Amino acid sequence: MLQQTTVAAVRKRYDGFLLRFPDVESLARSTEEEVLAAWSGLGYYARARNLRLAAQAIVRNHGGSIPREPAALRRLPGFGPYMAAAVASLAYGARVPAAEANVERVLSRLFALSGLSGSPALRARVLAVAQELLPARRPGDLTAALMDLGQTVCTPRRPICPVCPVAPACEARRRGDPERFPQRRKKASPVHVSLAAAVAERRGRFLLVRRRSSWLDGLWEFPSAEGASTEEARRRLVHRVAALGLEVSDFPAIGSARHTVVNRRIEISVFRADRASRPGARTDRGAGRWFLPGELADAAVPTLTRKIAAAGLRRG
Repeated sequence: MLQQTTVAAVRKRYDGFLLRFPDVESLARSTEEEVLAAWSGLGYYARARNLRLAAQAIVRNHGGSIPREPAALRRLPGFGPYMAAAVASLAYGARVPAAEANVERVLSRLFALSGLSGSPALRARVLAVAQELLPARRPGDLTAALMDLGQTVCTPRRPICPVCPVAPACEARRRGDPERFPQRRKKASPVHVSLAAAVAERRGRFLLVRRRSSWLDGLWEFPSAEGASTEEARRRLVHRVAALGLEVSDFPAIGSARHTVVNRRIEISVFRADRASRPGARTDRGAGRWFLPGELADAAVPTLTRKIAAAGLRRG
């Protein structure tokens, strides 16, 4: 859950996820939609799908016990080199180095290791240093300590060097500019997108459709369309909802919101949609599902859908 996601965001879902899936077997028996619903709001949903697939592989191939060896962990869905090493080290005490962004940053500064953040070359140097530092007993404690140090003290910007327990030995601090290490990647320029979403109501329920895309596949969303402007997005939305037997209301929108995904800055306009009045309007009856507003809290919906609901259901 913490991969590319803040502690504050994870805290809202972590306990509930463990209550819903207290062991590997319960996760393996779950449906994809149940897991996506419990993960809702954390983003990067491939992680949730892989977690479920890994649980099924553990039950099928390892009798329900999580493997201890990094090589066996690497064969599980979603387990790359870091994840396999981290589980083996932190859970089972294997003497293998694990370096995520925090460990990379701490060791890059401590030893003034040059290289681009996240690059294979720097990661190899960091892992080599970490391997030498790992103690024979409880090596996972050092890995966990480096993670915490990077999270709370040796932060990407304005590290709190005066309270750092390894500051006297830090080569980057001795050189006078810890923030130079590691070298940061250039941020991608923001891309501004307009999105028009349709809120259709029927007897107190609202229509959502299943998302079919690589990054939000299987999640529920309000019918929507993107464009370079609000007008263009609304025109595309009109064509999309026609297949659902709906018509989009005219301007103005009934609500608005903003959402950011990586470098995409999304301006959302929410429109009311009603049953099409023209004769012979085609309806794809199997394309969506009608939700009560209260059901959205436990449904497999992304943050974007929740923002549209907050903006549109008040007056939708």
